[in-house]
Amino acid sequence: MAALYENKVRIRVNGLLLKNESLLMVRLNSPLNGKQVWMPPGGGVQFGESLSEALEREFLEETGIKVSTGRLRYVHEVLSSRIHAVELYYDCRYVGGEAKLGSDPELAEDEQLLDALAYIPLCNFNDFEIVPAMIRKHLPTDFSNDYDGIREDCSTF
Repeated sequence: MAALYENKVRIRVNGLLLKNESLLMVRLNSPLNGKQVWMPPGGGVQFGESLSEALEREFLEETGIKVSTGRLRYVHEVLSSRIHAVELYYDCRYVGGEAKLGSDPELAEDEQLLDALAYIPLCNFNDFEIVPAMIRKHLPTDFSNDYDGIREDCSTF
């Protein structure tokens, strides 16, 4: 299944959806190293699809939640011997639906990468294997600076 992503440049879009000081994340088996990691929902842009259309489609496929695309927050490049991806991370706004683990329609049922969905409190990010590392490192502070009411103390959750 990793071969699907190898030896080409891939453009990915990912959504940052905050609810009650927690970020919606998917857990997946990483095509880079086969380990389970948590990351914001998202996926590849298809030919002829705008970045917003791709993000909203991927988010719905993976989480069951319809979102609208907000501002671009981060750009991240994944560059290994086999995989090259440019990832764009956008703030999202909730439009509708209920959170439920979805799937990747381009993969067979026995090849699915996604295996869990959860809201992870920003102040607990260091307790999870979150990728890319810059999300774990910067997002809690960046959201805290952008939005009043985000607290550093997890005892209030």
